[in-house]
Amino acid sequence: MSKTVPVICDGAMFWAYDVALGVLFIEAARVGAEAPADLRPSWWPELEQDLRTHALVGSSFAVLLDDFSEDQRQVLLHCVVEAARRIEARGGVDRAEVSTWPELEESATSFLRGAEHINAAPLVELAEALVDLAAGTLPPAPAERHWYYGTPGGRIVQGG
Repeated sequence: MSKTVPVICDGAMFWAYDVALGVLFIEAARVGAEAPADLRPSWWPELEQDLRTHALVGSSFAVLLDDFSEDQRQVLLHCVVEAARRIEARGGVDRAEVSTWPELEESATSFLRGAEHINAAPLVELAEALVDLAAGTLPPAPAERHWYYGTPGGRIVQGG
């Protein structure tokens, strides 16, 4: 089973570790859902479902930021950045917390690929990479390689 998810925008891309992206997207969906209903856009339920679906299917689907309207993309990125901030404030995410998540259809052990704890720093770095990719400011990876974000040790270079 693959552990990588391609994240693509305007022809640029990076790879994300599926566990990190899943944790970040579940928290991002919660961020958006906590906004007062009268302040959420009419399309929020679809975006929330997209975030949760990507979180649960892991490496089965690419994250195509081009598929979102500009408004949707901005809300998605806002939620992702706030999610990373919250996770950082908690010191990361551990298996005990994940085991209480109602979104999961599998065990926390399986979802986290056996990890006991997911550190916040790689999730924050992944959130920043999503923002930079959408803004067109993500630094290019070395020739014939790709960035890989969200790994336990942080960004690495893949390929070549």
